[in-house]
Amino acid sequence: MDSSLVAKAAARSAADSSRSESTLVILAYAVTIFTSAFLLFQVQPLISKFILPWFGGSPAVWTAAMLFFQVVLFGGYLYAHLASTYLGPRAQLGVHWGLLVAAAVAVAATQITPGDALKPTGKESSPLAHILLVLSASVGLPYFTLSSTGPLLQKWFSDALGGVSPYRLFALSNVGSLLALLSYPFFFEVYWDVRQQALMWSLGFVLFAACCALCAWWTYRARQLLPIPCAGGSDFSEAHAAPAWWQRASWLALPALASLMFLAVTNEVCQNVAAVPLLWILPLSLYLLSFIVAFDHPRWYVRPLCAGGAIVLAVYLSNFDDFSEQLGAALTRLAGRDEDNPIVLGTWIEQSALYFLDLFLICLVCHCELAALRPAPRYLTSYYLSMSLGGAIGGLLVNLVAPHLFDTFFELPLGMLAAVAVCGGALAVWLRRWGQRAGWGAVPLAAGALAAVAWWQIGWPAPPDPQADRATLYRGRNFFGLVAVEHRSRNDPEWENLTFLSGHIVHGRQFVRADKRQDTNIAYWGPKSGCRRALEFKLRQKPGCRIGVVGLGVGTIAGFARPGDYVRMYEINPEVIEIAQRYFTFLRECPAPVDIVLGDARLQLERELEETGGRGQQFDVLCLDAFTGDAVPTHLLTSEAFAIYKQHLKPDGILVCNITNTYLDLYPVVAKLAAAHGLKHTRIYQPRDLDRLVYRTYFVLVTNDEEFLAQTPEELVDMPASFRVPRHVPLWTDRYHNLFQVLR
Repeated sequence: MDSSLVAKAAARSAADSSRSESTLVILAYAVTIFTSAFLLFQVQPLISKFILPWFGGSPAVWTAAMLFFQVVLFGGYLYAHLASTYLGPRAQLGVHWGLLVAAAVAVAATQITPGDALKPTGKESSPLAHILLVLSASVGLPYFTLSSTGPLLQKWFSDALGGVSPYRLFALSNVGSLLALLSYPFFFEVYWDVRQQALMWSLGFVLFAACCALCAWWTYRARQLLPIPCAGGSDFSEAHAAPAWWQRASWLALPALASLMFLAVTNEVCQNVAAVPLLWILPLSLYLLSFIVAFDHPRWYVRPLCAGGAIVLAVYLSNFDDFSEQLGAALTRLAGRDEDNPIVLGTWIEQSALYFLDLFLICLVCHCELAALRPAPRYLTSYYLSMSLGGAIGGLLVNLVAPHLFDTFFELPLGMLAAVAVCGGALAVWLRRWGQRAGWGAVPLAAGALAAVAWWQIGWPAPPDPQADRATLYRGRNFFGLVAVEHRSRNDPEWENLTFLSGHIVHGRQFVRADKRQDTNIAYWGPKSGCRRALEFKLRQKPGCRIGVVGLGVGTIAGFARPGDYVRMYEINPEVIEIAQRYFTFLRECPAPVDIVLGDARLQLERELEETGGRGQQFDVLCLDAFTGDAVPTHLLTSEAFAIYKQHLKPDGILVCNITNTYLDLYPVVAKLAAAHGLKHTRIYQPRDLDRLVYRTYFVLVTNDEEFLAQTPEELVDMPASFRVPRHVPLWTDRYHNLFQVLR
């Protein structure tokens, strides 16, 4: 046989073998990066569920956790940058193998389950520092390891495969993140409890560590064969010179703005516009989707459409109520309708949708412009490091800086102004294709939009109108959210009242007139409400009644007490205590002694059992008044929590559960818990009576007091059909509970 033919055959065989190996290597890199991103976003809600019972179930716990994850993500990116820049191939292999082994051992030892030694005292005024400590001790090392994977493996991928673009792997990692985010509440949380999820996650991490170690070894071997790194491919930036200062500044500023807007819009919509459970999933999904578009499908980014749309929506949202009213009137006229059948705009659904659409467009502009500035692979880790630092800066501004500077979500209008300026710059870049001067055409549009947003969102503070029917007396903000006190119906002495709001949800009222000030027939305590019936029954039945309350509000329940009674109230937010004592009189005018316990109620009740040798407070009535609104503290509705309540109640005591909620039907949860603990129950639903300032209420009354149950039959006046739907809900425990099961 001709030797040349043998040589050609051998060459073809070697080429085929090389291509096959390259395919396997690319697959291994893709699987490793996808798995790391998936685990990153699975561990966030998982570990948050572990610590929620320790910190009051507040939405601020999730926000604090997000801050931790952003900061550690930056740490992982910093490690990837330093390792790839200053360590040789052999050192990189050794250090990263060591990190993988250490993280895998930590995961195998703890299964990312926080130990009881990390439990807080429950009295921290701002538990942010303790949350960061718990997260660092339980998932810090494995999360750091996962965080470093994306940029480090992309750098190795580029070095080893000679010029193949690594940036699509970044899009793949965001696909993994998005799938993890969406699959957790709809799949993993539904079928497995947190311990089982933690075990599966731990096994997944060990598998990831093995795949990553394999990629590290293959990269080291390939670098020995190809010592000179190849230049970047043609599908990304061809420039090999060091990036200019303005490029590096953009790598930092653009992701910072996107992160700030993501968190600011989430806070605004989920607390001030629509208190809908799990709504935060939507903005986070859009945030991740914008990364996928930017780094995998940039053709979907139409600069003038995205930038122009973001500017228009920012202006519309800055004066949403007036624009919606005017647009609704115009559409009514166009549709030929009369005033009795108008087209009504301005609902919370429309406002939320516009906020989310504007957020998506702003994130698209920021991330697609960021992707357009991506450098050659030799600067890849520096690029990702700047991106992660920008994201962390956005999180720090919203979570740490803004609460100390502002008493509202003022970072949102400031972010809107910055977004309008950035989008105006993007429009100017697009217009320059028709000449340098054409770019200046974007200036009037951006300047007008900036002026409009600034005027409507900031403007000049108007002096208070002494004749106004409503005035804000106090506004505050801390770790637990926004609170406010309003003076309402100022021109109507009969109904003049002070109203306490948490976010936009009313959490208590009191009449102003001296002769009506102690009238408790207001807000959630109407004449036929479940809580009133339980309290009045026990007050009639027993002298020296002992009353416990979870959730202070304005202290209305203290208005029921008589001399000789005792009231003990548990409140997690110190600002609520200050408001109840300063602006409302139920507490200071109560004829019975009132003790206020600062801290998470469940932790304090648990601690009091230990202090009293299991005897507890021996309450005649214990009212759980913490389930209204979006942030349902599920740790107060578990079997373990009910076991604590039962020990604090007298044998014939009544546990009053206020389950009034617009979006959740919590009755089957409470009914299941009552049955599991050998207790009976009845429920009272009352419609609202706004003419008397009485809201609709839904109470479940749990007790074994047969006399009370006989006198208080189930009463469901005008209860909506969605609350009558039978729901089969598993017993909620600290390890398993799911809000999707009780969505109306």
